Amino acid sequence: MSTSTLVRHPRRSPFTEVREARRQRVLQLSAVISAIAGVTATALALVTVGLGS
Repeated sequence: MSTSTLVRHPRRSPFTEVREARRQRVLQLSAVISAIAGVTATALALVTVGLGS
């Protein structure tokens, strides 16, 4: 593997910048949704256990 692939090129097209920003936003959004889903699942599990006993 050459080192040139690891180095970010200083000249990037605006389209690449927009695409990268959009990808970051999607990753952040998916992380937030995953966190909310996890908290919701935990709360539902606790409620279910509470009702069961």
